[in-house]
Amino acid sequence: MVLTEKFHLDRGYCCGNGCKHCPFNYEKVPEPKRSALLAGRKEREGRQ
Repeated sequence: MVLTEKFHLDRGYCCGNGCKHCPFNYEKVPEPKRSALLAGRKEREGRQ
């Protein structure tokens, strides 16, 4: 299941699961997974 950015914003916080559309920059995701997710997001944005 993919939760939208709007869903996350309506909820109001990062759940820590590393959701694809997290608008909170994965603030509750533990390292090193958080760094990998942020790097992947940056890479995807660079290709667009």
